[in-house]
Amino acid sequence: MKPISRKVMLSGNLLQHVGFGSKNTVANIKGSTTKLGEKYRNCLVVLYNKANLQPLAMIRPDENCDYQFLGLNTDLQTFIVAFDNTKQYNAVIQDNVVPK
Repeated sequence: MKPISRKVMLSGNLLQHVGFGSKNTVANIKGSTTKLGEKYRNCLVVLYNKANLQPLAMIRPDENCDYQFLGLNTDLQTFIVAFDNTKQYNAVIQDNVVPK
């Protein structure tokens, strides 16, 4: 058996390549998280590519319960899922989110 070495590469916030090009404009998605009408920070927000159902990026809300995904293409079709870390509530899904 041949030994294998693996190198861990930091990917930052993006988990897959989204195809930047001269025709695509860099855009972003931003929002805030709430639970029963109150600001809520204890969750994980994941951005998915609608074409292949793969996660593009994941982030935790900041101290104001806001989140943003930067450096996206305007022609990308996505959906967002917010998972409650305390598992008191089901995940919340926002479909057909288009970067602007």
